[in-house]
Amino acid sequence: MDKDFVPVRTTYYTNYEVIKNIMELYNIEQFDLDCTYSRGLFWKGLPGPKNKTDLTPVTEDTIQADSEDLPFDDESMNSIMYDPPFGVGGKAYKTDKDGSSVIPKRFDLYTTYQLLTDNYYNTLKELYRVTAPGGYVVMKSQDVVSGGKNHFSHVMVMNMAHKIGFYPRDLFVLLAKGRINSFGGRWNTQHHARKYHSYFWVFEKTKPKVKYLF
Repeated sequence: MDKDFVPVRTTYYTNYEVIKNIMELYNIEQFDLDCTYSRGLFWKGLPGPKNKTDLTPVTEDTIQADSEDLPFDDESMNSIMYDPPFGVGGKAYKTDKDGSSVIPKRFDLYTTYQLLTDNYYNTLKELYRVTAPGGYVVMKSQDVVSGGKNHFSHVMVMNMAHKIGFYPRDLFVLLAKGRINSFGGRWNTQHHARKYHSYFWVFEKTKPKVKYLF
């Protein structure tokens, strides 16, 4: 037995640790594509993706493309990173007064949960098209409370991927020691537990080995 062997865990505290261990476990030397590249902060300390796309490019080497309609051939990618927005901010959150809508102002969010759902599903279908057989799509997701409803988005994402034809191969949990919130300020009533974690799904383009039916 190798005494230096360190098993890959399901939980880590940084994006770097999660992505590094996914790459190690699934023999990904370099991702072929990040379809939501933004500023590329995911890749600090890691090999950057070979191809970068974003709906609104920030860097000069990022291709402008909708994640639902990518400019790549069928089955041309072996590994893809997909990190979409996870929250819903309503229609006017960017004009809310200071101290309000803190998280929506910091991140690009959807105006309705239905738009989030549609974008996730359509993108996963497009990623299935461009992923080669046996290839991987890594998708980051987080559950969200919107309109007083607790949406377990990571469950929906797994069901979507499974329906499209992916095999949900693995699930990593990214833990947070702190979160931005308005409790103690504008918010004084709580109806759901504050979320201190997000997820990284690893979907493989192969015949699902589990039906996930009750």
